[in-house]
Amino acid sequence: MQSRFLLALGLLALAALGTQVFGAQVVAQRETPTADTTTTQGILGPGAYIYQTRLDSASCEPDSTSGFVTSYYATIDGVPAARSMRMSLLNSAHWPSWSITVREDGTIVGHADQEDSRGVRMGASHFEVRVDGSRFTGRGYREYTQRVGSENRRCRNSYDALLRRIDIEMTPPRGRGR
Repeated sequence: MQSRFLLALGLLALAALGTQVFGAQVVAQRETPTADTTTTQGILGPGAYIYQTRLDSASCEPDSTSGFVTSYYATIDGVPAARSMRMSLLNSAHWPSWSITVREDGTIVGHADQEDSRGVRMGASHFEVRVDGSRFTGRGYREYTQRVGSENRRCRNSYDALLRRIDIEMTPPRGRGR
């Protein structure tokens, strides 16, 4: 009889513990915010990318308007699905740090201030791209101050922009446990 009493007491304690543990999980699930499309996105994720620009107009010489292409190795860092992230161009002295925003309409906007210049001479670069198959394409521009002859002149280069992911997406191994 004593063993039945201890068994019943153990089951009762286990049931009470289960209610506490599982009850806490239910409360935690209810308090977890649901995905809000105004604060999350599914277009651009952290990873390794190639960022390319192809000049098509330039206001200052000797800047090329001949379609000169510049390629950068880029990393995009941040929380997956976040609308705001950071992009670093690993091989750019002028534009190494970018802020990236994914708008609700799917447009990806990048902005960088010129790294190696300050004050009125500081330049800025800006692009807007959208999904185009397996890549993102769009337009952008760079503005900066350049010495032309004996005076400083504000220059603007416009370019086609391309952003393409190059890292390998992880997929679960096949044939294990299935």
